[in-house]
Amino acid sequence: MTVEGIFTALVVMGTVSFAVSGVMAAGKAGMDWLGAFVLALAVAVGGGTIRDLLTGHMPVNWIEEPWPIFVAMGAAAVALIVLRYRPTLDFESAPAGLVADAVGLSAFVVVGTQVSLAANLSGFLAVLLGTVTGVGGGVLRDLLTGNKPAVLVGQIYAAAGIAGATVYVLMVYGGISDALATVVAVLLILAIRLASIKWNWHLPKVMVTGKKVDPEST
Repeated sequence: MTVEGIFTALVVMGTVSFAVSGVMAAGKAGMDWLGAFVLALAVAVGGGTIRDLLTGHMPVNWIEEPWPIFVAMGAAAVALIVLRYRPTLDFESAPAGLVADAVGLSAFVVVGTQVSLAANLSGFLAVLLGTVTGVGGGVLRDLLTGNKPAVLVGQIYAAAGIAGATVYVLMVYGGISDALATVVAVLLILAIRLASIKWNWHLPKVMVTGKKVDPEST
């Protein structure tokens, strides 16, 4: 598969996964179908939009090439139809939503890192913007549903993206093929994120002075 083919496959995978996670979050928040579509689109293109605005890439990518919008809408429609016939689905712990979000994170972090390196940005900025691309949609989803962004409350979320983006940049700088670097980075982010969900891994919380804190809870 060519580099362009890998890039397109990642965009499709991330778009579908994040759109589905948006629909799942909309169901959990009690939104209607319109709200679900809006949330799915916000999650699917939000991170890339933030990246493009930060780098001055105007118009943003989905305006130049709108096909990700149609992919996200199609994925959201399929998810809504499935959920229509599965009204008993437990949104509080639905594994499909968590897995979809993890896949979307993995794909879009690598996409964002690739785009940044292609724009001749430094490795540090590529890691930063790759992570922003991966977590931006999730932050928008959490804000629109009235939740604290997962990236800010100690979950191993952005940290997984940083790890994968860093590995990708180091492998590319080391002369490793883009295809292999992509596969390794995506699988690394996915493994870290899913493991953190399964075993409830969290980053240390801020210790507040004057407030008793159980060390075991941090």
